[in-house]
Amino acid sequence: MNLNTIKEIQSKRSNPSVTITLPTYRTSPDNDKDPIRLKNLVSQAIEQLESQFGKRETLEIADAIRRMADEVDHEHNLDGLVIFASAEYAQSFKLPFRLPERVSIEDNFLTRDLVYAMNRSPLYLLVVLSENGTRLFIGRKDYLNEINDYGFPFSLKSSVANANPSQDISHVRDQIVTDNMREVGEAIAAAQKDTPAPVVVVGVDRNIGHFRDGARNSDDVMLYIHSGHHDEDAHQLAKKIWPQIKQALDEERQKIFTELESAKSNHLFVGGLNEVWQAAIDGRVEVLVVEEDLSIPAEVSEDGRQLKLLESAQLAAPSKDNNAYEDIVDEIIEKVLANNGRVRFVNNESMASVNPDFGMAVITRY
Repeated sequence: MNLNTIKEIQSKRSNPSVTITLPTYRTSPDNDKDPIRLKNLVSQAIEQLESQFGKRETLEIADAIRRMADEVDHEHNLDGLVIFASAEYAQSFKLPFRLPERVSIEDNFLTRDLVYAMNRSPLYLLVVLSENGTRLFIGRKDYLNEINDYGFPFSLKSSVANANPSQDISHVRDQIVTDNMREVGEAIAAAQKDTPAPVVVVGVDRNIGHFRDGARNSDDVMLYIHSGHHDEDAHQLAKKIWPQIKQALDEERQKIFTELESAKSNHLFVGGLNEVWQAAIDGRVEVLVVEEDLSIPAEVSEDGRQLKLLESAQLAAPSKDNNAYEDIVDEIIEKVLANNGRVRFVNNESMASVNPDFGMAVITRY
């Protein structure tokens, strides 16, 4: 799952739309209770569904939820599981990050937990340089998923074997490797179009040198790891290099505050709640920066342009029909992503020096 998948799910509107999320465990004995907890959440979701919309009217959705739950192989769980079900859509995802235990029944799917988790544990593209086959992985924390696309894996064996023996073989070999790395760089650029994420390159000094010489985008790499681990399997590799990647990602995350200050100087900063809302619905948001646990109950005006803050008592029976939202932050996030903006979560209270009135702010496109 990536942000493109989330945007596709957010675009689906159907009442009722059921979202079930729960944390899961990869190994025994921790994952022994995962089936029981999932079964309880499924029962809770179906009970709420039938109570609110009728048993006969929701039979197909309930059956889809049961089917997806039954198909989960708990022996190969990751860190989280999400089930989406409506009359038009039914899909489940195993995810390499923790999710809260939650059931949501609305007129759209609940995705904030996914956006939040993905930004707390951002994606990175890992390129492992090796003459036996240069590989591409999408990584999140210490979990790697190999991608066999964009030309990956790249192999040098046949190219080197076909080199003209009458020439200086070491010089020819170096040129072949450098040319190959140019192709690798182009493939990375293609992968980044589909998965905008920082790039980490792993390899021995010689291969990293060829990559720097050959790839036009070598200066855009977030981190180079000079290592002989290039031929290890994904699990071993991830465990060994994740601490270095984590440090680099943490440093990248802090750059957003510099970007916010720069946006102020360039008159691209928006911090008022109504202004943030209007920028989101108008598609002007380049980056939305939100404190992790920020929650704002609000009501949208009849013309859709203004927000009115609500007290908890006014949300005793929140309804999308009267434009009252238990958390307008969810709606803002969805609108930003729908218009190809980015969302960045930061630590609670870390926005105080940037925007003391609200725990969020926007960098606009214009």
